[in-house]
Amino acid sequence: MRLFLIIPIFFILTGIAIAAPEKSPQQPADIAVFMSELGKRASDFKTLKTDFIQEKKMAMFKEKMVMKGRIYLQKPSKIAWHVDSPIRYSVLITDKLIRQWDSDTDKVQEISLVKNPIFQNVLNQMNVWFSGNYGSMLDTNTVTVVKTDPLVIEFLPKESNIAKKVIKNITITFRADQKYLQQIRILENSGDVTTIRFSNTQLNPPLDSTNFEVKGRV
Repeated sequence: MRLFLIIPIFFILTGIAIAAPEKSPQQPADIAVFMSELGKRASDFKTLKTDFIQEKKMAMFKEKMVMKGRIYLQKPSKIAWHVDSPIRYSVLITDKLIRQWDSDTDKVQEISLVKNPIFQNVLNQMNVWFSGNYGSMLDTNTVTVVKTDPLVIEFLPKESNIAKKVIKNITITFRADQKYLQQIRILENSGDVTTIRFSNTQLNPPLDSTNFEVKGRV
């Protein structure tokens, strides 16, 4: 299924590597308060449009898999990924279903999340990353501030988090204004690295139904 090629880690659970500084910055006195305030700054929007470049570096191979496209988000629970290269592919994710289309088959496939509660939970976690509700990640992750300018935060899955079986850590880098993400980097236990970089991000742009179509996009 192409879905797993497009967003491999997010759908299992939820490049330019970020190097940690020689000396870690002082950690917030109350990480819960810090994350809550950060979430407020980074979630103050209803719609979003952004370009993205996703790189997948597999430990077993020298070449990177690179995909480029656009993401549209409409709160509370609608996200569309449109990949423009190297293939044309679209995925619509809602709280009830996943609908996908690719240019090779020119067919639309639909997966019901009502019948897949585990998958639904995974996608709900993914929605947290894009919607800005970062404080909710404290229950399942150990959170560390790696850098303050720009703000870089590392998430280590706790023992009780099923993600620990696959993910070693997730590092997110914020824009200078801390209103949205600049980059997500996922390091897997296998050594594979997925990096998603965002650019030309617009908060509260006007969106319509065509932004969430998954068939025959030009």
